[in-house]
Amino acid sequence: MINIKGLIWLLTFLLFIFIAIFSFHTLSLVSSVQKDLNDEFERRLHVTSLLIAKEIEADFDKLINDPEFIPLLITRNSAQQIIALNYEGIDIRNKNGLRVGIDKSIIEKIERGDKVILSSYESKGRRLIKSAYASITNPANLEKGIVIVKMYPPSDKGEQKEEEPFDFFRALIGFVVLALIFYVIRSFMIAGRPATKEGEEARIKGDTGFLIHTFHSLMQQLKTKEQELQRLRTEAEERADVFEDYNEYVLKSVSSGVIAFDKNNKITTFNQAAEKILDFGGEELLGKSCSEAFGEESGLCQLLDSTLQRSEGSPRKELEIVKRSSERIWVGISASILKNRKDDAIGAILIFSDITEIKRLQDEIRQKDRLTVLGELAGGIAHEFRNMMGTILGFAKLLSKKIGKKDPKQGMIEAIINELNTMEMIINELLSLGKAQPISLKPVDINKALRNVLIKSMGEVKEPKPKIDVNIPVDIPEIMADELLIRQAFTNLIQNSVDAMSEGGELKVEGKYHAADGIDKMVEITIRDTGAGIPKDKIDKIFLPFFTTKPKGTGLGLALVHKIILSHNGRIEVESEEGKGTTFKIYLPVAD
Repeated sequence: MINIKGLIWLLTFLLFIFIAIFSFHTLSLVSSVQKDLNDEFERRLHVTSLLIAKEIEADFDKLINDPEFIPLLITRNSAQQIIALNYEGIDIRNKNGLRVGIDKSIIEKIERGDKVILSSYESKGRRLIKSAYASITNPANLEKGIVIVKMYPPSDKGEQKEEEPFDFFRALIGFVVLALIFYVIRSFMIAGRPATKEGEEARIKGDTGFLIHTFHSLMQQLKTKEQELQRLRTEAEERADVFEDYNEYVLKSVSSGVIAFDKNNKITTFNQAAEKILDFGGEELLGKSCSEAFGEESGLCQLLDSTLQRSEGSPRKELEIVKRSSERIWVGISASILKNRKDDAIGAILIFSDITEIKRLQDEIRQKDRLTVLGELAGGIAHEFRNMMGTILGFAKLLSKKIGKKDPKQGMIEAIINELNTMEMIINELLSLGKAQPISLKPVDINKALRNVLIKSMGEVKEPKPKIDVNIPVDIPEIMADELLIRQAFTNLIQNSVDAMSEGGELKVEGKYHAADGIDKMVEITIRDTGAGIPKDKIDKIFLPFFTTKPKGTGLGLALVHKIILSHNGRIEVESEEGKGTTFKIYLPVAD
């Protein structure tokens, strides 16, 4: 005969064991979900801090001078607070503000590119807030600093929500334990009482009904909490989707290029700013290695390899890279290690911005400094040279008068006089290059001025003359310029192009109007020849005084052209391929 009482106790025991195991499993699952959400939020906060640091470096002047710059970054990135400090803990925007204590270990970690996130509670409201730290560098003086980005976790009541399922399952486990104790005590008390057969059967039926009722009640509660757990999981997935969408939004919005790689050097992220800077389509590069995308010799790949090999980020540096269009640009770039929630390295991220314009301005400043030194030197020695040249010229003319006009020595005297005249021309060019010339700006019809220069220059060219192709719109705007100096600059450029085509060729002169960067209205003049071209290793030196590629050149013509264009708030660019020709592009401001 089956022992019904023993069977009931066995079922009760197994039920309680099942409930306990399910409760512990559910506790672990909920804890894992909450940890995943927290890790995802911290990863997003870390990436956001790096991107904000790059935006600050790209517009450091705005950080210091524009009071709306930081509030704009806060609004755009949904941050609670953004603070920029130097390594001494002083606010970069307010040198007289309070000093903030910064642990040296934090500085060491952010310089390595490690993730640094701290949690704290606000004094008011006791709300949890998390702070991410990133390194910044002032491009003007290379002074280093720290940017701190503070954000609230996604839910203001996140801690309370986390505790609700834990409280229920703790209570459930407590109920199971109390129920076991109750049944053990009750069984001992009933076992000591004499009972009739009818009473025993009634008691067994009562126990069975109670257990069945308890079982159904517990199963209903478990079903309810299972639904609650499913709701929490759905909410966690939705929040994860929100995080992912937010990260995509941040990557699309920042002006800095961002490229992420996995441990196998494969590209996993390529934002819109990177597409614009490098002139590549991000979708076509996803999944490719760095060398496949940019070439093995690319500075990007060398920096990436170094970062992955050392498993350590690198501070900001400047690299010259080649765009898809073969144009060479300068970028300010830093590399960081990507880590998962277990703090294991899973790849690397490159964050960069285009600093070509900054480098160009730095080169112009250096060129102006060289010209200043040259002017001081020229002014000091020109007078002495002219005195000596005057003496030589005087004796040469005197000697020419004393000997007969048909004397063979007259040829040597003429050679001396010609060389003295050449030296006088060089000294005049040198003085013009070195000293600050007064500029009389007025509206100039660049179309008419260029055509006059071409007519005069071509009239002095010997055969075979190059073919001339002029394409300048009739309605091109006038420029603000000193007409005499501008004519001199274009005469030198056209003469250089003609000299480069000694066997004939084609000279193209084109003009167009555009608004550079949507702000400065400029006229662009292009002078293109099909001459010998300039060697690649010499193209960076052509605007230096006394540097020339022509056998009889003085090396002052292009230097003077460069100075004249800069003095008109314009700029000049050069492209050349040896054996195919050279192209000069001159940009000059439009007259108001």
